[in-house]
Amino acid sequence: MMSLEDRLAAIVALLPEQAQNRFTAPLTAEESTDTRLVEAARGLAKAEGLVCMTPGEFARVSTQHTTATRAPAADDPPQSLAARFAAITDPRAQTAFWRLLTAEQRAALTKAQ
Repeated sequence: MMSLEDRLAAIVALLPEQAQNRFTAPLTAEESTDTRLVEAARGLAKAEGLVCMTPGEFARVSTQHTTATRAPAADDPPQSLAARFAAITDPRAQTAFWRLLTAEQRAALTKAQ
């Protein structure tokens, strides 16, 4: 089994060179190896172009998208739902819209695509 230090070293080796110094510096009094490992993993994800959020950040953003998205009416035709869904480019907003649909609307939208 790999130690936390070995895992940290493996992730740091994958980071861009300019970001490596931050994770190879000596630990401060407020840091531990596991917290630094988590930060390095988040840094690697961001360097790869991924969005890396804590559960709290995701919940906040999801709530914002849900409140900004108009809930579909129960009698909206599947073509209208499909057009609205296709017009949403942000994956988080798509997820928020999908969660607002009823089971019947989801099935109709899936069939329409």
